[in-house]
Amino acid sequence: MKTRIKINEAPISYDGPERMSPDIQKSIEDKDTPFSDNPALDIDIDDDGTVSTFEELIASKRFKDVVEKVKRYTGLTNIPQGMNGLQQLMMMMAQAVQTVKSIENENKEYLENLAVDLVKKEMSLPENAFQFDVELTSGMGQVDTSKLPKKSQEPSEEDVLEKFGVSEDDAEDDIDNFMKAFEKFDLEKAKRRFINSLIQGASKKGHYMFNLVEEELNRIDPRLLNLYGVLMSINDLLYWIMPEQMMNMMGETGQGVEGTEEVDDKTDPPTIKVKGLFFPILIHELLKGVYEVLGTQGLPDDPKAAEMVMMSQDTLPYEMWDLRLGPVIWERFLASYPDELFEDDLKEIQNYLFSRFSSLSTEEFFQVAREIMGKTPAGKRIVKRMVDEIIEELKKYDYEDAISSNDEDEEDDDDFRNFLGDLGIDLS
Repeated sequence: MKTRIKINEAPISYDGPERMSPDIQKSIEDKDTPFSDNPALDIDIDDDGTVSTFEELIASKRFKDVVEKVKRYTGLTNIPQGMNGLQQLMMMMAQAVQTVKSIENENKEYLENLAVDLVKKEMSLPENAFQFDVELTSGMGQVDTSKLPKKSQEPSEEDVLEKFGVSEDDAEDDIDNFMKAFEKFDLEKAKRRFINSLIQGASKKGHYMFNLVEEELNRIDPRLLNLYGVLMSINDLLYWIMPEQMMNMMGETGQGVEGTEEVDDKTDPPTIKVKGLFFPILIHELLKGVYEVLGTQGLPDDPKAAEMVMMSQDTLPYEMWDLRLGPVIWERFLASYPDELFEDDLKEIQNYLFSRFSSLSTEEFFQVAREIMGKTPAGKRIVKRMVDEIIEELKKYDYEDAISSNDEDEEDDDDFRNFLGDLGIDLS
């Protein structure tokens, strides 16, 4: 049985006077978020006693990180609080928007190409891996949100039984089949939720990758770097200080959406189509598109079952929670990587690793995810094992073959299961 840290103070930990919106804090403390009860986050924490759950731990860390970035780029010593403070920050953001767009509109094509080149370089993408269709929009309201799911759509009981039901040999009766079908569906949804958090967490770094092309941006206008920092840091903070009801309403209506991403898998190679209001948003959406492709290995093989999972989890309101908590979840995922994966000649292995991890069965996926999130030695050994397997595969296959060869045969699955058992991870 899991034990939790007993506390005598507020579960959410703060370093200064800044506070997240009370309703967002309450949702986290009451375990009323899309991440609540996710098996990947059901781990013990070793903290200083100021938080009681892993969800509270990562929320506390992320909020502190966001606050520090706002102070860094705006020069504010203390961030104004309450609705008046929210209005001040939004006015500051609006002023930055006006200046940025006046600069970007004169350099639209250059910035679009720069965003693509930066993502390809940082992710070590081969030239033939993807096609890109990129548009830096000229102003607000030009991002089409009609295709973005605003609410979760749950399938009928009949569809769940059809796609996730077990065989007669595996079920004692109809009730048992019913329960097992919904259990399998719930695990697939939880897996998709966690993968989505990783995708958004990985993509969120794109908001600040403009620092990697400082020289190019300074040639356009030396003001851009700090202006981007102001825009992106305040934008991140709004996810925490704006009342949740207001954010949910914006998510359901598509208001305030600054970028979109779509993958056209009918082209060869796949085409990643993105639109963004600012250069950093373009980078974010491009990264998201690449990771979306890599993460498709985590969906059920049956197209209808995969669609059911995505319709349930891939919504704008849920995405807001991915944006809040995903960056810290991604940091922990990165912390499990062997050091050599950050070297230029092996950086591309990170892409295969993400795809390989996503392809694990739900049982293996959550066991491994808990080890990684818990920063255990076993977690690092598991990741090292997967990296070694990928490198061996790459010695035998070209890029295109390797990226699609994540379906392991029964012998490979048994080997991996035995390996986990050697680490003390019981899948029975």
